[in-house]
Amino acid sequence: MKQLLEVMVLTIAALSITLGQTPEKKASQSKPTGEKVSSNSSAEQELISLDKEWGEAGLRGDTAVLERILADDFMGATPTAVATKAQSIAESKTNAPNITNATYTADEYTVRFLDKNTAVMTHRAVEKGLDKGKEYTDQHRSIHVWVKRNGRWQVVASQATPIPQQSTP
Repeated sequence: MKQLLEVMVLTIAALSITLGQTPEKKASQSKPTGEKVSSNSSAEQELISLDKEWGEAGLRGDTAVLERILADDFMGATPTAVATKAQSIAESKTNAPNITNATYTADEYTVRFLDKNTAVMTHRAVEKGLDKGKEYTDQHRSIHVWVKRNGRWQVVASQATPIPQQSTP
């Protein structure tokens, strides 16, 4: 038993020394693996257009558009829930009749392609309108993972984080 303990201590010490001697990463190696696509990229513009279409379809409860944009294996997360494609579409369809005079505006887009068929997008969005006659404003930042399957871009994962409203003095 004492020998086993000694072997373990020596192994840990040897690993510590070995790991401590690994060469430092160069600055270029610490950058994300994906490359930002220039703002005139047709794929980037296609994804931005799809994202805006998705946001507007969500307000209207347009299930045909949501069916096309959300992948079958879609998983969406908000601070209060996680939803599948079916759950997201059902929620949109349920909420749409209560929403009137609504606008959806998204900006501050960044798109990073991990490969030719996978992209990560971030943006800010502001939704304003009436919900059951009561005025509302929803601001959030989102991150989406898009995958191109059978020649068509679809979102497979999404996370939305609310941007707190600033009170006016």
